[in-house]
Parts: sequence; structure tokens; C-alpha cells
Amino acid sequence: MAENKSKNRYVNIVAYDHTRVILKPIPGQKKTADYINANYIDGYNKTRAYIGTQGPLPSTFDDYWRMIWEQRVCIIIMITNLVERGRRKCDMYWPKEGAEAYGIIQVKMVQEVTMATYTVRTFAIKNLKVKKKQAAERTVYQYHYTNWPDHGVPDHPLPVLSFVAKSSAANPPTAGPMIVHCSAGVGRTGTYIVLDAMLKQLHERQSVNVYGFLRHIRQQRNYLVQTEEQYIFIHDALLEAIESGHGGTEVGVSQLCRYVQGLQTAPSNDRSQDEKSWSLLERQFKLVTVFKAKDFNVVSAVKPCNKGKNRSLNLIPIESHRVHITPKPGTDGSDYINATFLQGFNKLREYITTQHPLMETIADFWQMVWDHNAQTVVVLSVVNEKEYPQFWPDSDEEQDYGSFKVKPCAESTQQATEDGPKAAVSAGGFTSRGFILQSTQDDYELGCRLVHCPGWPQGCSPLAKVFDLVRAVHSWHSEYQNGPIVVIDRYGGTDAATFCCLAALYKQIEHEKCVDVYLYAKLYHMRRPGIWKTQDDFLFLYRALESLLASEETSTTNGHVNSNGHAIKIEEVPAKLESPD
Repeated sequence: MAENKSKNRYVNIVAYDHTRVILKPIPGQKKTADYINANYIDGYNKTRAYIGTQGPLPSTFDDYWRMIWEQRVCIIIMITNLVERGRRKCDMYWPKEGAEAYGIIQVKMVQEVTMATYTVRTFAIKNLKVKKKQAAERTVYQYHYTNWPDHGVPDHPLPVLSFVAKSSAANPPTAGPMIVHCSAGVGRTGTYIVLDAMLKQLHERQSVNVYGFLRHIRQQRNYLVQTEEQYIFIHDALLEAIESGHGGTEVGVSQLCRYVQGLQTAPSNDRSQDEKSWSLLERQFKLVTVFKAKDFNVVSAVKPCNKGKNRSLNLIPIESHRVHITPKPGTDGSDYINATFLQGFNKLREYITTQHPLMETIADFWQMVWDHNAQTVVVLSVVNEKEYPQFWPDSDEEQDYGSFKVKPCAESTQQATEDGPKAAVSAGGFTSRGFILQSTQDDYELGCRLVHCPGWPQGCSPLAKVFDLVRAVHSWHSEYQNGPIVVIDRYGGTDAATFCCLAALYKQIEHEKCVDVYLYAKLYHMRRPGIWKTQDDFLFLYRALESLLASEETSTTNGHVNSNGHAIKIEEVPAKLESPD
């Protein structure tokens, strides 16, 4: 109808009549007021499991929240950013803080929890026309995936699979349909719905039918799964889910001990080369390290002008995740440093892992710290003037490094024993130094804290002590919250990756009471192949977490981890991966 055209974000994406959501009439409004660009969509063994809709327009905010109320919606899935590539994709239909009324529905922001690839917002919604308090207020959770590239698909399905599992599990059995929207409400929306439904079918029947299911739901809303690339991504994601275990790779903290015990147990005594006889640990490690970089993946690292900047060509950054530094005009390769961005729990680029600077790359290192506002540096390598030079000034001097002057401002030593700083360092203790980084070209300076712990993690006993450094670094870094944490070992390899992985998993325990070692280990390998040399490197992550939980159980009956909003409801849901028998 002509009156409803303005309610559509895109003229070619409209709602089919036979499946459209019909809003309840409001006294005094026209009959056309029952229209919203939204359709009921079936799920696996459940009719009307979802409502697929467009990103709300300012003129449809009232209708959108009225639909949420009328349909008893508890979960909103949002898979678009408000602006992408400079174009408005969706309008902000919720209050940034406090409460706001959208027609007859009042929406109050209760909590916002930001993670690396998605944000969870908690809203309290109230129907202003309902008088009884108990019936008038409900809680709605919005799962907002923030790392889906416009006109493309994510570079790896693991974070998407984790997002789908968490968001879908959060919907109570008695709730209404889940709302799923992107911008038009067809491409990414359809991709989410197909993945969620097929993961449920996979869990229940150990089979999938992507083509048949998509064909069915495309009769309910047009253009669901809009591109060939999205269709391929669905299959890649389902393959990843099948290979890594139908239930996912996330383990609840209460099950971790039993899970780790079963990791090395093979399903039979047959130690043949047949994959079926491998232990879960063997299978996971093979999958974690399956990616092999091609020449085009590492094009900058292997340029003749950059080869000498690498300590080892076995540990170099993948092009799409390498850290860039300010180039010197006219100097080829001057934007290169052997450093890689790694995902943390809260941010996509929470960590930078890099090799111990060579004498000729010390200036590049401080340039990187400056360019990326990296105010916390963790050094795990042993200083050896011949091979691994000290790249910071001593306590009583200022040093020039290229375009920067670095001067000390404070020093403190954390000891692991009573035998003095040197013994403490060798036993897993750490030294903290403060520096001011001054640009010789601008009137600016940057505060930086360097934490030196060359005994980590090998010198940590008991094993749970590895988290002393993790806690200290998190505590210091929380004062700044701006740039990434830089983590250095000799080659930017196993020790640095282990620190970043355990730091991310420590936060995951704190916020979600579960861990996904497989996810972080695989993502890290794909960004910096070679960081996990052996199966024992991978097992160490599980062992350290097991030791942490055991030590916390000993020290307190309740533990110190706290729930933090709805993102934490994992404990109420069965673990995504059962412990092996």
C-alpha cells in the first residue's frame, strides 16, 4: 500500500503478506497502522521461531517496540553497525542511557557489556498503557554482532558460531520469537537463522539440510541469505562446527577439571593413524594448526627490504592482521614491523604480539608503541646484549630512539621470593618500569609501563601463579583502556601467545564462567602461524586454567568470579561441549 512505502528502508525489500507480523490496532489509528516490515520465519522443528525484520527507521521505532511487546520478544539479534562505509545501515532505536518512550512502550537501558565481536545490552521495557506493575515491565536482551563486514562475511566462522550459540541459548522456552535484523533484514539475517536452525538439527539428528531449509524460509521472507558468499559461509561454519564437535568447544568452569582429564584419552586402545583413534587433544590440536600460510598471506614480511627485520621467517605476521607503523616517505617497507594484532575478550585488537626488537628495529618498536597508543608493554624474553638487547633506558638516563626520546619516570619491583629482585625475576616474578615517550617532531608525550618477566611461564610454581602476571597487567592496563597491550617474547611466539590467550580466557571466566580454549588458540594461529609448536603448548592452556580454578576453589568456597549481566547466563545453559568419556 502507498501509505506503507515510507516504512520500508529499501524499496525492493518488503514483507510478504502471508507471513507478515500484523500489529494490533490502536484506537484512533488508520488500518494501515498494522504494517511493519517484518515476517515470521520458521526454525528447526518450530514454527514462527524468528521474526526477520529490517533495521528500524526513526519513523518506525514506535512500531518496532510495540511489536516486541505484542510478540513477547525476549531476544533481539542485531547483525549490522549503525553506519558502515559511511552509509547509514540502521538507526539507533534504543536509548544510550536512561529511559526513553517510543509511543506506548518505555525502554530503559539497564546494562551494556562490550566484547570483542559483539555487545550485549539489557533493556527493561514497560507498556505505559498497562497499570499493573507485574504485567507492565519485561526484560529484553539485545545481542549485537559488531564484526560482520559490510558486503562480505567474517574471516573465520568460530566467533560467529559462538555468538549464535550464546544468543540462541539465552531465549527462554516460554518466550516469543527471536527478532533477527541486519539492515535490510535478509542477508545476514538469513545467514544467522539458517546457522541457528542447522546447528539445532545437527545436534538432534547429526545431519543438515541447508538447501531445503533455506528454500522453505525464502517463501516466508524474500532474499534471505542474499549472496553466494553468505551461502558458502554457512557451509564453512557448519563444517567447523562438525569438525570441532557438534556441541561447540566452550566448557563451563564446573566441568573443566573433568574435561581436561578426558582430553588425552583416546576412544579406543587402537593407536593407529586412523583419526577416530586420536584423543580429543590430538584432534583439537590438528584443527587448531591446520591453516598454512601462502605467499600472498605474508607478502610484506618476506619483501627483500623487510626480511632482515624478522628474527625467524617461521614466525611472521599474516598480512590482514599485521601491525602497521608510520612509514618513512620514499622508503619501501618502512611501515613493516614483525608484530600481529590478536583478539582479546573485550576487543578485537586487545593485544599486539611481537618479537624482541633487533638493534636495527628498536626505533620501529617505539614508533609502534606511539602509533597505537600502547601504554602497557609485557616483556617475557631474557635480555642478552648480544642477541636480545635492552631496548629501554636505565633508570637514570634518557635515550633517543629514532623519532622519540624515552625517559624513565618510575620503577617498582614485584617479587616472587624473598631472595631479591634478580631471584624473583628468574622464579617468575616481574619488574615494572614507567617511561615517558616524547616525540621529537610533535609537542606530545605518552606514558608507558613496561613489565619485565623473563621467567614466565616456565618459572611459575604452582602453575596457577602464571595468572599473577595476568592480573597485574590487567590492573595496570585498566587505568588507560586506550591502546592494545604489547606482549614480547624472543620471536613473538609461544610464550607471548600463551600470555594473550590466558589473559583473554581469564576474562572469559570472570564474565561468563566458561572458557573456549579452542576458539582463541585457533584464531591466534590463523593470525600468526607457528605460535603453537607442539601439542603440549596447547595442553598447557588447559592445565593452567585447571590449576587456576583449583586454587580459587581452595581459597574460597564461592570463588571471586562475578556475573556481569545477561552475557553471563552460560551457567544456566548446558555446556556447549560435554566432557569426553
